[in-house]
Amino acid sequence: MSQIHQTSPFLRLPPEIRLAIMEHVFEPPPRNTGFITPHSISACPRSNLSHLILDTTYFPSTSLALLLTCHQFSHDFTRLAFTHTPFTLTNPFTPLAPQITKTLHPHQIASIRHLRLVAGAHQFRDMCTWRQHAFNLPTLHLATLDIVFHSSGYWHYPADFTADVVQLLRRLEGVDALRFVRNGALVKGGFKTWCNRVVALVLKEDHWNRYDAPGAPVLEATWWTWTFWDREQVFELVAMEGERGAMPEEVYMKEVGPLVEALMRSVESEEREPDPRPRGMWA
Repeated sequence: MSQIHQTSPFLRLPPEIRLAIMEHVFEPPPRNTGFITPHSISACPRSNLSHLILDTTYFPSTSLALLLTCHQFSHDFTRLAFTHTPFTLTNPFTPLAPQITKTLHPHQIASIRHLRLVAGAHQFRDMCTWRQHAFNLPTLHLATLDIVFHSSGYWHYPADFTADVVQLLRRLEGVDALRFVRNGALVKGGFKTWCNRVVALVLKEDHWNRYDAPGAPVLEATWWTWTFWDREQVFELVAMEGERGAMPEEVYMKEVGPLVEALMRSVESEEREPDPRPRGMWA
C-alpha cells in the first residue's frame, strides 16, 4: 500500500462517499465552457466580434490535473472526470479518429461526453465519411459535439459539403446535440445562409425519402430539431428522442408546415454576402 493511501483521510473514506465528494469537484461543465461568450467579449483581443469565440487559453488538462495526484485517484475518478470535461481537437493535419484512439484508452473514450472539433475543409471531408457514429467510434456517445470553424484569413466554403452534411444527419447516432460554431470565421455565402440551406435540404430529403424514394418510406436514423442563435452565431441541432414513424403525407405536411414557415422567416434575415466575388478571384 502506498504511503499516500496509508495517510490520506480522504482515501480512507468509503468509495461511495469519495465518489459523492468528487461529483462536486467535477461538476457538469457550463454550456459554453472553452468559449468566450458575448457576455465576456471584452476579455477577447478580437473584441470587434460579438459572437461565440473559441477560447485558445482553455485546456482540458486543467480539469484533469487532479487525476495525477496518485494512482488511486486516476483509477477511481477518470470516468467521472472525462464525462464532465469538454475536449478540443485542434490538429488540422492528423486524421480525426487517430487523434483520439492513439491518445486515450478505450474506457476513457467511452467516458467522453463533450467534444469539439476545430474544422476546415479537411475535417469536413473526414466528418462526411462517418458512417453511423462520430469519428466512426461506436463506443463514443456524446452529449455535445461542436464543429468549430477554424478562424483565419482564409474563407470557408461549407456549401461544398451541404449535401454530405445532410446525409450525415440522417444516419448519425450517439450524439445528443450537434453545434456548428462560426467562431469569427470567414464563411463564403454567409454562415446563416449556409445553415438555412442545410435545413431546407434536410426537409427536402426527408420528404423525398418518405414518399418518393424507391422502397419508400426510407426513414432517418435520427431526426433533429434546430435553432440558429444569431448573437452567438451558432447553429444547433438537437436529436429528438424516439422515432418518427411512417405517416400519411397530409399528416406529415401539417407537421413540417411550421418548420417551413420558420425557415422562410430565417431566410429573410440572412446576412449580406461580405465578399460577393466568386471563388478564386483576387483584388
